[in-house]
Amino acid sequence: MQNIIDRHLILYILIGIWGAVVDFGSFYILNDTLSIHYITANTVSSCLGILNNFICNYKFNFKINNNFLKRCLIFFGIGLSGIVASNFIMLILIEYCSFNNIIAKGTALCIVVAAQYTVNRFFTFKKDM
Repeated sequence: MQNIIDRHLILYILIGIWGAVVDFGSFYILNDTLSIHYITANTVSSCLGILNNFICNYKFNFKINNNFLKRCLIFFGIGLSGIVASNFIMLILIEYCSFNNIIAKGTALCIVVAAQYTVNRFFTFKKDM
């Protein structure tokens, strides 16, 4: 049992790293290259990261083959609450603490990801849904 938990956590982290690359990369392109406002860029880039992470966790990590739409909606609901939290954290760090946009994004991402793993691991990807 311990090996399964460790495997899930390790894969979740690796998938999350790839999702962060997708998220950060698209945020950089949207915000720095295309000059889209950081809140809009963060929202779009976060959605791309969420979609990437759900599909990878569903197929390769937890290897669940049922209730795809239900699980996806739950995962996105948790992800959207993370976007709201991330946007709020970024707003505070950028507007009131004068953080660089990329540093604020990284800080927000670290805080939000820790909470999301816990909820997704034991709710979204539980076997008996």
